[in-house]
Amino acid sequence: MLNMELDIKDRKILAEIDLNARETFQQIGKKVGLSKETTINRVKNLEKRGIIKRYTTLVNFAKLGYTGYAVYARYENINEKLKDNLIRYLKGIPEVYWIALVGGRFDIAFGIMAKSVFEFNRLYYGVLTKYRDPLVDHKIAIRAELRQHKKDYLIDNPPSTFHPPFFGKEPEIEELDELDSKILSMLSNNARISIIDLSSILKTPPSTLSLRIKNLEKRKIIQGYYTYIRSQKYGLESYRLLLKLTNMDERTRNKLFEYINSNPRMILAIETVGEWNFELTMEVENQEQLQKEINKLRDNFQKIINEVEFLIMFEDDLVYDPYPLRKKERKIYKVK
Repeated sequence: MLNMELDIKDRKILAEIDLNARETFQQIGKKVGLSKETTINRVKNLEKRGIIKRYTTLVNFAKLGYTGYAVYARYENINEKLKDNLIRYLKGIPEVYWIALVGGRFDIAFGIMAKSVFEFNRLYYGVLTKYRDPLVDHKIAIRAELRQHKKDYLIDNPPSTFHPPFFGKEPEIEELDELDSKILSMLSNNARISIIDLSSILKTPPSTLSLRIKNLEKRKIIQGYYTYIRSQKYGLESYRLLLKLTNMDERTRNKLFEYINSNPRMILAIETVGEWNFELTMEVENQEQLQKEINKLRDNFQKIINEVEFLIMFEDDLVYDPYPLRKKERKIYKVK
């Protein structure tokens, strides 16, 4: 068990809400041995401390014909005001679904969803046209497959039946009507919104919305409900490993995914096309622990790992909005 600034009840609550951000307070309380009221108070306190920052619906936008493109860049000749303007500008682009603040070779990373490389180039060049001077040394990683893992280090005996939410592979064309699109938009950055509140906002009966959400889950467009838990707020450090691989085949690729899934400190795995082949997010106590994990990774996959680079993740998900296309018309409602 890692040394964290959390008591056992808070760790259990975080583990439960990490599995399913839409789980009710009563369900969480029953599983961790607390009353509904105590559970609510503890969750509100975790939010107040900045440990719980956001509840997100995991939308596999590859099912809707989109591919994710990550852009990593370094700052040059930039002040805090210009940084704020850049981030505000990126937040305003409907296709930008992810922004992270990092340290190391790069200073910022952001994700763009696009239906073709031509559409990506139009959006990417639009950013460069406006911020060409302060954004330098940019690298692009096409996201082929992403698997979101849970923070299994929070408790001693995490569930063994969990299947990581899956994103990517070959883009498909699943049709969404106007109501489905609105539902995804509202849930995307507010996964704990109640059916009653959603009904009031969308002017649609709760029974209709429940059926629509279940159908989106059945179609695998909704992959799960994710809680953005900031490990930095309880004494851990977050790192993104960039792996350059060689002699990769399907069998070895699957073994790498299995290894990541079995490691409680690895919470995100992304297969990419670009300068590196895989991105892994790890949460550890310090750089010494990070180096031990890197050494274990190299020992297990010494035949394929050419190079391991790491970035410090100051803010892993400053923005993470898996269905951002309607964000300009979206009203944000806080969890009650």
